[in-house]
Amino acid sequence: MALITWDQTYSVRVKRIDEQHQKLFALINELHEAMREGKGQTIVQDTLRRLALYTVTHFRAEEELLRKSNFPGLAEHHAEHQKYVARVHEFEEDLKAGRNTTSVAVLQFLKDWLAEHILRTDRSYSAYVNAQGVQ
Repeated sequence: MALITWDQTYSVRVKRIDEQHQKLFALINELHEAMREGKGQTIVQDTLRRLALYTVTHFRAEEELLRKSNFPGLAEHHAEHQKYVARVHEFEEDLKAGRNTTSVAVLQFLKDWLAEHILRTDRSYSAYVNAQGVQ
């Protein structure tokens, strides 16, 4: 059962970015499934690590697109990305150290942040980059 489902509501009307967002949704759902099934800590850590790595890859691609389009809100967008990456790394470190990080809290943060970020922040650049000819 999916924790979060991508649909057109989340589209930023940039094919490559929509595809990357779909991949992030899939990774969050994979982490959810691993936790829900009580998979071992190693599998959960590996899934979270893959999510963290792909997130960084996505953020770089998105920021490069915004840079090339001369998007005026790039600095703020980058700052939001940095906060997210730092928080995900915190989760990773907590899991490795065996600190009490509840899976529900981790999943809720990942799901809520991604959905909110796409709907609020990413969609704010959509019309701008589309007007620059980016589809």
